[in-house]
Amino acid sequence: MGTGAEVRRRSRCPRPAGAGAQVRLPGLSPLHRDLDLEEAAGAESVWGAIHSLGAERLGHATRAEEDPALVDFLAEHRIPLELCPISNLRTNVVPSIDAHPVRRYFERGLLVTINTDDPEMFGNSLAQEFQTLVDVHGFSRDEIRTLILNAVIASWLPADRRRQLAEDLQGDTDWR
Repeated sequence: MGTGAEVRRRSRCPRPAGAGAQVRLPGLSPLHRDLDLEEAAGAESVWGAIHSLGAERLGHATRAEEDPALVDFLAEHRIPLELCPISNLRTNVVPSIDAHPVRRYFERGLLVTINTDDPEMFGNSLAQEFQTLVDVHGFSRDEIRTLILNAVIASWLPADRRRQLAEDLQGDTDWR
């Protein structure tokens, strides 16, 4: 189980009292933290979400590449990134879909997942997101499979369920 929040600040995230501590509810394991980042503050908002708010998974983070040390940190710590290229284009976070950092992040070894953000608002589907990666960023079928498996890795399912899901996907006849 996890909790999500949007970080909507133009400056670095503050460190609220108790930040970084896991949230616990009686009878439940700790909640995970997934933060959806507004991009106004750039890489600094990503650092703030990680250090001040204890983010374990990051929504968007398209401007993280402005700080090479941050990209190194994201790669080293395998912090999942929920990238939404079409949404980022429609909200003007990136000037064009080919300018989106998804390919650079993938090649750098970041734990990239692909998401729709808000399909009703942006009129997109997950299939369209993946097709865009193929058409614009030259992702191969094997690379798309890697992105799908990254989503399994980044999920908060128990390890045995993640392993089973990955096996089920890879064993499906449509996977090949």
